[in-house]
Amino acid sequence: MKKTKIILLATLGLCMLSFMPAALGAADSRPISAFTDTNRNIAAWADSESGLTILPHGFWLFGIDGLESIAECDHHGSVLVKELKSGQILYKVNLHVKGASMFVVDQYSLIFVGEMDYFFSATLIVYEGELSDPVPYLLAIWFPDFFGIDPIGESTFSHITGSGTGVFVNDTVAIELGFAPGATAKVKVTQVGIAKPPEHPQIDPLIDPYNMWPVEFIFFH
Repeated sequence: MKKTKIILLATLGLCMLSFMPAALGAADSRPISAFTDTNRNIAAWADSESGLTILPHGFWLFGIDGLESIAECDHHGSVLVKELKSGQILYKVNLHVKGASMFVVDQYSLIFVGEMDYFFSATLIVYEGELSDPVPYLLAIWFPDFFGIDPIGESTFSHITGSGTGVFVNDTVAIELGFAPGATAKVKVTQVGIAKPPEHPQIDPLIDPYNMWPVEFIFFH
């Protein structure tokens, strides 16, 4: 299964460009504050095979806003905004963060607490808007049903790579994973997802409503 995932990850990387819109109009480059002004966090990331979920900034454990915001951490990056000839607006976010609070859960149990550094990128398309509009709220793009709204756009690409250090706060899980109770360990996360054509099957049924092809790994070492 893991070998299949790795092959798929490589295939998705090669195919990614074919999903990028080719017809572009005006373009605008903005500082990363254009993103952090409207987005406190980047949600959580789950590995369905290991059953682990990593939550940068304490997203969800401390409410939808999380424990801290991206802007409160050491961060840099940029946002490219392009007007498509269709009238839709494309946003490409590139974000580097250091020292983000990090939590790892196993199913619904908190097992690990620490800090992580990560790189996050996403390409989003908003169906209606102007080039001067604020950068959209990621969660409203990804989960419109949660907010009780009609879809306002789509995510054509997402990617995160991160590594962190922390301690186990669940002794049973630490032992199951080969660590001593309360041990310090490192954790890594790698994720990539691209838009899925409607006629193609889903890889992970949990992602079905979001029409994405996801490949995610979370592991301790």
